[in-house]
Amino acid sequence: MTSYLIIVAIVILLSLREKEIRPSRLWITPALFVYLAISSMKQIDLTLGSLLLYLICVVVGLAIGVWRGKLEKVRINPATGKATSQGSVAGVVIFLVVMLLRLLVGSWGAHHTLLSLSTALLFIPLGSVIARRYIIYLKYKQLAIGKARNIS
Repeated sequence: MTSYLIIVAIVILLSLREKEIRPSRLWITPALFVYLAISSMKQIDLTLGSLLLYLICVVVGLAIGVWRGKLEKVRINPATGKATSQGSVAGVVIFLVVMLLRLLVGSWGAHHTLLSLSTALLFIPLGSVIARRYIIYLKYKQLAIGKARNIS
């Protein structure tokens, strides 16, 4: 339990600090989540019901990610001139609720239905990370275009 609290504290601290946006690195975390989701799917026999559940969770995750991305503050740092982003408290709370829900379902047992639900809940953070990173990228592009117009 202590390790979970440490991870939660790290996630909160990293999410709330302002960090430079590096467009070339925005795809790394979504790629890791895709790998995690696919590797956990190998444990379960895929059925039409489980695939439908995965699809629903991805759609819910995408919606949450768009919401979190819109809450994210993206700006040009006046001191450095670089584009930065800073998460919001609401975005962190949403992320933590989804992760705690997955942890709770995973702790109920290894029954096939619960295991399928636990795996499906991995698709919510996957969709969330993908959509959030995409929204941040769009905001970054708008700032970069605005900055280029101001220079010329």
